[in-house]
Amino acid sequence: MTSATIQNQFIQICPAGAFYATVGSEPDDARALLLQLLSTDVSLPFSHELIMELTDLEETEAKELFDKLLEKNFVQLSDTPVRVVDDSIEKILPSLLANLSSTSKVALADDHGFCLGSTGYNPDHAEALCALAADISSLHERHSLLLNRDLSFMGESWGMLDPVGLSQVGFWVIHLGHQRFVLVIDQMPRLNHNNYVDLLSALARRYLDY
Repeated sequence: MTSATIQNQFIQICPAGAFYATVGSEPDDARALLLQLLSTDVSLPFSHELIMELTDLEETEAKELFDKLLEKNFVQLSDTPVRVVDDSIEKILPSLLANLSSTSKVALADDHGFCLGSTGYNPDHAEALCALAADISSLHERHSLLLNRDLSFMGESWGMLDPVGLSQVGFWVIHLGHQRFVLVIDQMPRLNHNNYVDLLSALARRYLDY
């Protein structure tokens, strides 16, 4: 089913769409639209006119773009308005972060290594891991031409692996315009959780700069 056959429904960002929107900073039409949808503070009803306005594309191109997002499960349409978490980031971070790890141990760092919030970790460990996250992010940036251009790796996330290749702790980079954050996630990440979308939406509304 395509956007041409669906009307009077509300646009909802899926975890895969939130991930794609923030996994890199290279601009493209899909990422730009997803970031705009993430940063809205109201539930948006779907219409072709809205997509044309948000993308600044002609009708055919706008419809093709939105259909592609639907097909990739980056967005979906809901019969009811989508809940937008509008409390302060400081208040909602603990509950949002806890569901992103199989052990409920998660920390969020800014690009300077400051710990914006954590759950499950000893406070000292959380601060140290956030400082490490900033160093890892800087390391990747210095080698980005090799990793992202020459080798075509997607994203900037790193992990410490056990002997069978499973993550003991992962550092997941989030891009929001010129802002960069790192999620420090213990053991198995759960980025397919709706709390991941709520977290990125809250960060986008506060920090996204175009």
